[in-house]
Amino acid sequence: MHAVASAQTQPMQQVTISAGGLEQRAQSTTAAIVVGRDEIVRQGDTSLIEVLKRQPGISIDGAPGKPAIRMRGLGAGYVAILLGGLAAPAGFSLETIDPELVERIEILRAPTAETSGQAVAGAINIILRKAGKAARPGTPQTEIKAGSSLAAGRPAPSLNLQHSGRAGTLAWTLTAILSRRQDTYAGVATDESRAPALLRHTAWSDRQRNDLLEFTPRLDWQPNARDSFSSQSYVRWKRIDNSKTELADTPIGMPGGFAHGASSYRADSPPQGYADLSWTRKLDGGARLNAKLSGYTRRLDADFLYRGMDAGDTLLETHRVASGPSERGLTFNGSYRQPILKTHALALGWELGRTRRDEYRREHQFDAAGRLLLDSDEAYQARVQRGAFWIQDEWDLDEAWSAYLGLRRESLHTTGEGNAHAAVDVDSGVWSPIFQTLFKPGKGDQFRFALSRTYKAPQITQLMPRRYTVDNNNSANNPDQQGNPNLRPELALGADLAWEHYAGKDDMLSISAFAKRIRDITLDRVFQQNGVWIVMPDNVGNASVRGLEFEARTRRGALAGRVNLARNWSRLEAVAGPDNRIAGQPDWNGNLGLDYAAPGQSLELGGTYTHRSGYASRQGPLQADYGGAKRQLDLYALWKRDARARLRLSVSDLLHRNYTERSVYAGEPDLTTSLVHRTRTVWRLVWEQNL
Repeated sequence: MHAVASAQTQPMQQVTISAGGLEQRAQSTTAAIVVGRDEIVRQGDTSLIEVLKRQPGISIDGAPGKPAIRMRGLGAGYVAILLGGLAAPAGFSLETIDPELVERIEILRAPTAETSGQAVAGAINIILRKAGKAARPGTPQTEIKAGSSLAAGRPAPSLNLQHSGRAGTLAWTLTAILSRRQDTYAGVATDESRAPALLRHTAWSDRQRNDLLEFTPRLDWQPNARDSFSSQSYVRWKRIDNSKTELADTPIGMPGGFAHGASSYRADSPPQGYADLSWTRKLDGGARLNAKLSGYTRRLDADFLYRGMDAGDTLLETHRVASGPSERGLTFNGSYRQPILKTHALALGWELGRTRRDEYRREHQFDAAGRLLLDSDEAYQARVQRGAFWIQDEWDLDEAWSAYLGLRRESLHTTGEGNAHAAVDVDSGVWSPIFQTLFKPGKGDQFRFALSRTYKAPQITQLMPRRYTVDNNNSANNPDQQGNPNLRPELALGADLAWEHYAGKDDMLSISAFAKRIRDITLDRVFQQNGVWIVMPDNVGNASVRGLEFEARTRRGALAGRVNLARNWSRLEAVAGPDNRIAGQPDWNGNLGLDYAAPGQSLELGGTYTHRSGYASRQGPLQADYGGAKRQLDLYALWKRDARARLRLSVSDLLHRNYTERSVYAGEPDLTTSLVHRTRTVWRLVWEQNL
């Protein structure tokens, strides 16, 4: 009768943490997939994005180097990213967090009242490792991992140190990470038009380098039998140094603004950090009271330089942009839990938060002679106040039937002002009732059903009516971006149904289906204003989403196999077909994996094949987007010299198949833009040593 989502920082749920992922999943009344510690670190991934792409119903979208997660084919804010059950702070990225810091991942197909109502597609809850978990009293432990990746001939070294210890009732863990990520991404863009006739090929190459230094301390203290305190935090320094070149060839039609372009982007992040302090008190009758205060701060100072040239590399224009977003937030949340009559687990709680974001953008454009063409100095400030109150009950109706009922109220108040646009003042609030039930008719078999109401709130940048301009070849397929202060939240009503069969601790089979109805769905509207193409988000009618998922896992001796497959459908009611689907939603995606690990053997091997189908989606009568299929093969090998030393070799994207995208605008003038992204194989070798 335990909701896996409740296992964030709540001691009430600690009784299930030692269980395996399949056991936690089978016992939980709420529908969730639990990715345990062993699976997280098995393939030596450097980011959680790589771990998640192998999970059922999840696919990775976006161009190489800019991954974006999708769940049930939905992305762009439809997936709630949680850290310990709360919305992840600004600067927290699934791409940059080291898997070594994570204890487990909970993939919630249906939300719970205590987590978040902003989970139309579902939620991904990241649970960080506890302090001193691997250490015995009086025996500190230190682990060192040193290695490097190699992609496109560029090394990416990393060093990870972790020290854990216990002293009486105090446990601690300190992790230090020093890394450099280097990569080169390349591709070709082709623009075609019939009226006026146009054929343009633009080859580009983007060299990226990210340097990171991070300290992550974690503390747990239990001064007496009733009270316990815990704290998790991180301090991070980051530097970005990117350079990009573009070479355009126009055999038909008018050349673009600049035949050759060279740009550089450099950003330095002053110390940014996150910290929380949690207190739990045991009360009489098995009740518990929990309170948590958390805060974060983030700032980035960036400089962008673009040099536009003709085909002979003669300088025509120079664009300089200095920008700096800064954000800080504070959250106070808590809960009270009370078991009732041995069959009910009643809980209620609150979440109050405040976020402030400031951003400046100073742009100057000069001609070849150094004369000023544009002088722009924009700044804006935005504040978001949020509040949530929730109540939930889990109960056992009998030995075979358990149920969950929850209600959550979330409210958001967003205000913003700037020197280049009108003020923004937006209020929104949503009630989210949730019902889930689990029925076990016989040994090994169980059925799940869930009903939920969720929503997707606009981001701050989507509401602020400021303009983000492109430097070259502004068009219907490469427009400036602008926010919409009239944007409304999307509301969704969803149903989930699943059958699961468990045979032992390592074998399972699952078939599930879902259907969702979304109101006021947000689409991108492209229009022309004073000769400039602009894209702006807008609420355009309703949409329906549905899908099927299949998953199987088994182990036979030293071999463990897994397979999952997801099929997705959607329909936009306000857009005529064909292909009136939600943007970027693939028809299907799946994984096939095999691992070899024999007890007592020093060698472990395995790999995963990932396939994501192409997609075709129409966002309006004149707009359509197409994406090609993605196929990836990841392999790994682990050699254990002894109980303290290991050598791990991993290969990511061994197939390195190019990825294609195409955008079509059927208005006047018509334009088709095709992109070919070149991928590359990443090799990684890491030595792991326990001291």
